[in-house]
Amino acid sequence: MDELVQNMTKSLRQYNGEANRAVIKINTSFMVVGFIIVSFFLLVEMMSWYKYLKQQGVEMTYRLMLEVALKYLIAYFLVAMSSQIIVAIIQITNLLTRMVGANITNNLFEFEALKKGNWAIRIVVNSLAYIAGAIALMLTNIMVFMRFIELYVLRAVSPLIVAFWMSDDTRSIATNLLKRTAATAFQGVLIVVLLVIWQAFKLDQNVELAKADWLKTFAAGFSYIGKCVIFILILYRSQSTAKSLLQSN
Repeated sequence: MDELVQNMTKSLRQYNGEANRAVIKINTSFMVVGFIIVSFFLLVEMMSWYKYLKQQGVEMTYRLMLEVALKYLIAYFLVAMSSQIIVAIIQITNLLTRMVGANITNNLFEFEALKKGNWAIRIVVNSLAYIAGAIALMLTNIMVFMRFIELYVLRAVSPLIVAFWMSDDTRSIATNLLKRTAATAFQGVLIVVLLVIWQAFKLDQNVELAKADWLKTFAAGFSYIGKCVIFILILYRSQSTAKSLLQSN
């Protein structure tokens, strides 16, 4: 398996242990605030029920109080387990990523220098090909880094956002957190799918550019450069594609 795929399928702890420990501390601090938010929603709902039943001339029963309390007990549990929910989503997408990228070889962006043709054109084409490959590799690593940064942020703030699940008016906020986490994690799958497609196209260098012999001589170089440019463009849109597929804002 390629080093890129191995790096992408790391857990938050494996990718950067220090950052993960800092995120866990933030998550623990926000968990208290999340409990306060849930308690506020519980108080509002109890007061709403009390006011409604008083208008109807009916007293609040222990059964109703128990049903409301049970619902909010689940809410407290979700806030407490918010960090683990984020981790579970990441683990599922990492499993998919490993399955897709199992046959990816090392040195995906390695370019074999051209050895035939006009020496001046050959130097230019080879140089551009090496630069294009280096940029593609660098941007892939940057996208992986940005993906992990966003996952750290989402894990840190998850108790605050999950707490809004209990209110019908704010439930979309909590839902969007889960969608956003799934989309960010799923971006790794899309990047690996792109690498698999890149590997398949990279193996086929026989691109018919033109009938001119001098162009045929440099076809492999021009093909590699063009593929790198297309790869970079699609890679740049991988995050928006993941969000679009999972309907995340």
